[in-house]
Amino acid sequence: MSWLFVIILCLIILLLLIYWQFIIAEGTYLGQGVVTFLYDWYALQYDAIKEFDEADEITWLGLPLFNVISDDFEGIILDVATGTGRLPRVMNRIPNFKGNVIGLDYSKKMIMVARQHVPGVPMVIADAMHLPFADESIPVVSCLEAMEFFPVPAQCLEEMVRVLAPHGVLLTTNRIGWETKFLPHRTWSAFELLTMLDQMPLMDIAIIPWENIYDQVWARKKELYR
Repeated sequence: MSWLFVIILCLIILLLLIYWQFIIAEGTYLGQGVVTFLYDWYALQYDAIKEFDEADEITWLGLPLFNVISDDFEGIILDVATGTGRLPRVMNRIPNFKGNVIGLDYSKKMIMVARQHVPGVPMVIADAMHLPFADESIPVVSCLEAMEFFPVPAQCLEEMVRVLAPHGVLLTTNRIGWETKFLPHRTWSAFELLTMLDQMPLMDIAIIPWENIYDQVWARKKELYR
């Protein structure tokens, strides 16, 4: 009887570990290769899993960004960890948006799906930890619901700030909620995040409630990158 109890207990612990590593953490503690494999694996089901609502996406994501960058914006938005092209799709549905979006992701199959959704939109397969763009070359940089799944989230944030042009707009997200307790060294409290952003060449920093498990984070690049 005692052995049966031990076996059942071990199975429960194993299942909890699997749930933590593959569902909550999405493989982030097992290495970038595992994260990429998982996203490749369910790329075709990703949109159904996320259940994006087009009207909500336009109202709470597309229009706020459009209003910040102004209706005469004709520059580039770099969407880091674009997945299946969430932001490119939303911005393409904003009637007066005149700019261009570049999607970037490390998962080839996610990029494949994104290209199907938004043909003609440039898609780049690259590592968010080492963005293949020159310093201060991109007027708008975004990264949505992905920061906590990078090997070193702070490094990715620094990379986005590096390529962001002076006075450019940064839009990213910060994970909140009970699951952050199971994502050590991958998420920040609002105070920790503000402290880190204050040390970067950023201004007009704002953290805004957005979804149940994410806040939006907005900022602009200062004139000089130091």
